[in-house]
Amino acid sequence: MLTWLYLPFWRPEAIQIPLPETGVLPDALQIHPFGVMVALAVLVGAQVASHRARREQVHPRVMGEMVGFMFIAAFVLGHMLDAVFYHWDVVREDPLFVLELWNGLSSFGGFVGAFVGGAIWSVYRKMPLLPFADICAYSFPFGWIFGRLGCTIAHDHPGRVTEFPLAIEEYVIPGMRPPWQVRHDLGLYEAMWCAAMIPLFLWLGRKPRKRGFFMAILPLLYAPVRFGLDFLRATDVPGADPRPVLGLTPGHWGALVLLLTGLAVSYRVFFGGPVELPEAARWVPEGEVPEGEVPEGPSADDEPAPAARASSPEGEEEE
Repeated sequence: MLTWLYLPFWRPEAIQIPLPETGVLPDALQIHPFGVMVALAVLVGAQVASHRARREQVHPRVMGEMVGFMFIAAFVLGHMLDAVFYHWDVVREDPLFVLELWNGLSSFGGFVGAFVGGAIWSVYRKMPLLPFADICAYSFPFGWIFGRLGCTIAHDHPGRVTEFPLAIEEYVIPGMRPPWQVRHDLGLYEAMWCAAMIPLFLWLGRKPRKRGFFMAILPLLYAPVRFGLDFLRATDVPGADPRPVLGLTPGHWGALVLLLTGLAVSYRVFFGGPVELPEAARWVPEGEVPEGEVPEGPSADDEPAPAARASSPEGEEEE
């Protein structure tokens, strides 16, 4: 086997920044690498979405407002659904655990939250959701890669024991004792998926596409991969994912729902009518004329430009 391709286990410690003694603040401010990567995911994803919005003639301020609604709802429901579906025993003992938003996130819970946040914004602003969700779908792999790299260095998605060449050797599992084994790391594999999707999306994004194109293809590209990866989740570790129905994890069922969503959106985009963007959300670069409008000519009140005169020899009169 290609054991020389095994990746080393590396889990960086939190950075400790000492704070002055106040009797109120903690002794040090902790900056966790995972939190840094999540922050990068948000910043990069938002920046790519803003750039794509301009290219699609969507006003970046409108796009930014919608993204704000999505991110807030994604973080809230991302934890709440993670608590309900993955840590129900903890919730039964301490129902307030669902409000500890810093204590665990679920990717599919975040997807549901993003949809709910976008839907609330759509109703609030009376805007169609699909044109804006399409831009978010385009920017997804650009931000998601940082989030999944954060999962990789945190090693919070341990997989089964394996001899796969790109697995992690000496995989340390909290609550277990050595000897440590070679395991799949599902966060790493999703980061690899993102690394493949980014150039593909850049290439596809070079040409004009129907509004909703990326919202249609993203679930079709992600859901089958995620469905397959969930079979690699570890079952021999403390806190292993529950498999209450047909031996499938909540992630399996989420992937199936996401796949059906992608098929429904694809039917709407490729077989339905064009998705219109409201005028209130349009953005036109300064100096350009909005599509469908005719540039205004000089008005009658405008002073005409001086006509060029032919020069004549000094002292001669013009006829």
